[in-house]
Amino acid sequence: MSETLLRRLWGELCRAVGWMHSVALVHRDIKLENILVTSNPFTQPVPPLTTPLLKLTDFGLSRFIDPDNPKLTTRCGSEEYAAPEIIMGSPYDGRETDAWACGVVLFALSTGVLPFADPSGVSPAPSTHSAHSPTQQRRSYLLRIAQCQYDPRELGEGVRRIVGRLLVRSPEKRAKIAELWSDPWMRGAGAPPPPPGWSDNEQDAQELNGEEHEAAYLVDKESIASVARQEIPVV
Repeated sequence: MSETLLRRLWGELCRAVGWMHSVALVHRDIKLENILVTSNPFTQPVPPLTTPLLKLTDFGLSRFIDPDNPKLTTRCGSEEYAAPEIIMGSPYDGRETDAWACGVVLFALSTGVLPFADPSGVSPAPSTHSAHSPTQQRRSYLLRIAQCQYDPRELGEGVRRIVGRLLVRSPEKRAKIAELWSDPWMRGAGAPPPPPGWSDNEQDAQELNGEEHEAAYLVDKESIASVARQEIPVV
């Protein structure tokens, strides 16, 4: 995948997740399988930046949170994308675990492999719901996640910088999705524009205050409406 296309897909994902977090919605199952493209960028012309290329789907595990009391306790999602605090069974802020999962996605899009994959090629159990008696291989795998042990050498400089801000063991030190736009790589060739409301300077921010948040269109709106109707209490 070219860096231009990578930046386009990644930027749209960040806009989508950033918008969700701005309305206190956390996904909790961000992974490659839940990211769809509206057209095949390898066989068709890439659509203009005004047309979304990416859609984030499957909101079955998503929740609206109380920003003043955001901690959740349900272990859910896919282990390959789970943050250390989920692996360790600690209460977590879904915005922080979403950010970690996005870091895993960026690593995978850039290299073609998941960051904590077993070098032997043996896949671990596919989800956090399974295997209460893990094998040594799986224990080693979970330990790599818990200790944030991955090899960044195959990443380009800009991608390595972004991944390094997201795959951080301490959730308090992990970058928020909205903060990533300060990195120059995020605004290079092929990148969608930063979300409305974001700016390097106060003047630009004031000019953007009245704009509609177009990142809402990068998520499956029917799924979000379904989550809202369920009115599931935060657990």
